[in-house]
Amino acid sequence: MSNNREIQHLRKLSILMDSKFTGPFGFKFGLDGLIGLIPFVGDFISTAISVYIILQGAKVGCAPSTIFRMGLNILIENLADMFPLFGNVFDFLWKSNNKNIELIENHLQNPRTATIKSRLALGLVAFSLLGFLIASVSISFLIFRSIFDWIVLLGS
Repeated sequence: MSNNREIQHLRKLSILMDSKFTGPFGFKFGLDGLIGLIPFVGDFISTAISVYIILQGAKVGCAPSTIFRMGLNILIENLADMFPLFGNVFDFLWKSNNKNIELIENHLQNPRTATIKSRLALGLVAFSLLGFLIASVSISFLIFRSIFDWIVLLGS
């Protein structure tokens, strides 16, 4: 299958999963949010379809940084799914498959720019995680030090 036909197929699949139907007030939603309501298997089915889209992105030549960024979109959705009700609402809003198709199309139109943007996005994520780690360690240290000082003060 040619890249163009494969991308069209992936675009149709993405729309079906994320934005095929129109709800109240023009809100677009797809099967992803509906399938996610099925206990136990719903999120597995949705994730399997999302992984298929990522694998096809790799097959058509997306850079590793773009593939990782696509995986991050799926990871965010799956992390939200860990919280009952919130995760179901998030499925209707996040639309990770549509985001990932855009990443594939952007990469195919201009691979160099898409790769740079993906690397910058991943760098920002890594930098943010490092910042959260440093903040968590610092706050933990301050809390434990305060508790230690309080215990020492009580012992005096």
